[in-house]
Amino acid sequence: MLKKIGLTLLALFFSIHCFGASSLYLLKKKKLAIVIDDMGYNVELAHKFEDLGLPLAFSFLPYAPYTRSLSIEASKKGFVVMIHMPSQPEDYPKDNPGSDAIFLWTPKNETFKHLEEAYKIIPTALGLNNHMGSAILRDSKHLDYIMEFLKEHNLFFVDSVTVKDSLGCVEAEKFNVPCARRRVFLDDIKQVGYIKGQIEVALRMLKRYNDILAIGHCNEKTYEALHEMSGVLKKYMVPVIFVLK
Repeated sequence: MLKKIGLTLLALFFSIHCFGASSLYLLKKKKLAIVIDDMGYNVELAHKFEDLGLPLAFSFLPYAPYTRSLSIEASKKGFVVMIHMPSQPEDYPKDNPGSDAIFLWTPKNETFKHLEEAYKIIPTALGLNNHMGSAILRDSKHLDYIMEFLKEHNLFFVDSVTVKDSLGCVEAEKFNVPCARRRVFLDDIKQVGYIKGQIEVALRMLKRYNDILAIGHCNEKTYEALHEMSGVLKKYMVPVIFVLK
């Protein structure tokens, strides 16, 4: 518990210290957080995202080749780090999250084993979101296994909402696990113009909501779009930890 509190406070300290311009907006009512998924494969691109000067949150695939080193490095630089947990999608096996994913038939002890292994690889993680996972997000039994693990390790949950009727935050609330729902996907289409348009959608949504969580992915087009819009984004962006309910 003390370790996790320390990591959380460390993240908050570095976020404020490293992102001085955006930290001035932490007390403002309107807040935008962006999670970058699929981290851990591309070292050069990871560093480019870090150098944007934006308080992004990075979600790392547990078994990507550079996940451990990049995730620890990102935490030291003040970024919020998350576990991007492979989970069964509805169209499995057409889309396969891998052998170490959580499936509908995975028993509780194996689910905990997969989560523990992922956490050992990403020891500075403050939260978790699903990689794929549309089938799991509809399954209260496995979500309860996940929430029990997160509660035990004082981690938050970000519901990627890969299916509209996701139970992620519903089950999180039962375990008193902090949860935030994704409202905008930035890069379903990997074109800079489209991604910039999705960023503008997220910013417009701040007129209706006090906080918006958007998710993008570790690819060159998303980086370029964020780079081109970094000026306006700095006015609203905070680390994901600040938008949790």
